[in-house]
Amino acid sequence: MDRRRLSVLLALIVGLAAFGAVGYRVLEGWRWLDCVYMSVMVLTTVGFGEVHPLGVPGKVFTIVLMGVGIGLMLYLLSLLAETLVRGLMDPLAARRRKERKLIHLRGHTVVCGYGQVGEAVCTALRAAKKDVVVIDHRPEHLEWAEAHGIHTLVGDATDEDVLRRAGAERAESLVTVINSDPSNLYVVLSAKGLNPGLRVIARASDESAARKMRRAGADEVVNPYQLSGNRIAAMMLAPRLSRLLSGDVTSDHFAVREIGVPDALVGRTVADLGRETGALVVAVWRGGHPVVGRPGEVLHAGDTVLVAGAVAEVEAVEAARLA
Repeated sequence: MDRRRLSVLLALIVGLAAFGAVGYRVLEGWRWLDCVYMSVMVLTTVGFGEVHPLGVPGKVFTIVLMGVGIGLMLYLLSLLAETLVRGLMDPLAARRRKERKLIHLRGHTVVCGYGQVGEAVCTALRAAKKDVVVIDHRPEHLEWAEAHGIHTLVGDATDEDVLRRAGAERAESLVTVINSDPSNLYVVLSAKGLNPGLRVIARASDESAARKMRRAGADEVVNPYQLSGNRIAAMMLAPRLSRLLSGDVTSDHFAVREIGVPDALVGRTVADLGRETGALVVAVWRGGHPVVGRPGEVLHAGDTVLVAGAVAEVEAVEAARLA
C-alpha cells in the first residue's frame, strides 16, 4: 500500500467532515454535535434523515458535500480492496509477514539446508517441541516444512543478513547441513561472528573439512557418511547397545536422557541424586569430557548427567532441575 496516498486520503475525509460541520453551523446555526452528526451521516450515506429541517442554502450545501464525499469514500474503499487483494496474492508480502513472526523467537534452533539430513534434523527437533527456523535457497524444498508448522526463510545461509533475519543472534543453536563444505564453513564463521555463544553443529564430508570447521568455531562436526558406517558396524557387533545409544529404544517403562544437574543437587553426590529420584546416573559430563558416575562423585554447577531408568524416575530429575 502507498501509505502516503492513504494518509492524504484519510486526512481529506476528516477535513471534509470538519468542513461539513462548520458549514452546517454557519448556514443552519445548529449545535456542534448536530452539525458533526449531519456531516458524517451525509458522507457515509447511511440515510437516517435530517437532524433538523434544512433551508435552501443547507440543501445546496448538502448536495455538494454528498457529491464530493461519496467520491472520496468510494476511492478509499477501492484503495483498501486493492491493498487487501495485493497483500493476499503478493508472494513478497506473504514472505514479509512470515519473517515478522521470526522477530519474536528466542532460544530457537536455526537449520541451514533442507535436504534429507536437514529434514531429519527438523523432524527430530519438532518432535522434541523445539522452535526451528529453516534456511534454504530453494523455495520448493521448504514446502513440506511450512506444511508442518516449521518457520522457513528463503535465502543463502552463508549471508550474514539472512542469518540475522532467521534470528541467529537470539538463537540457542545452529545446525548447518548444506551439501557443500565451503558453504558450511562460511555459515560457521558468520554465525559465530553474529553470536559467539551460539552452539553450532556442522556437517563435513571429510576430516580435513571438519578440522577447518572446528577452527572456525564449530562446537561439533558430523560426517554423515562416517556416522552411518559406524552405526551399521555397531548394529552388527552390539545391536541392543547400538539401539540404546542411538535413542531408538522407545518404552513406557525405560528412558535415557541428558539433563543438566539441578541446582538443589549441586555439591551433593551421584548417590544422592539416585536416592532422591531413583534414576541411574550412567555418566557425568563435565568440561567437555565424560566422568564415570560413581556414587561418591560430587556434582558441580554446569554438569550434565546422562540418566537412565523408568520414565517417572527420569522425569523426576527433570522436575528437580526446573524447580
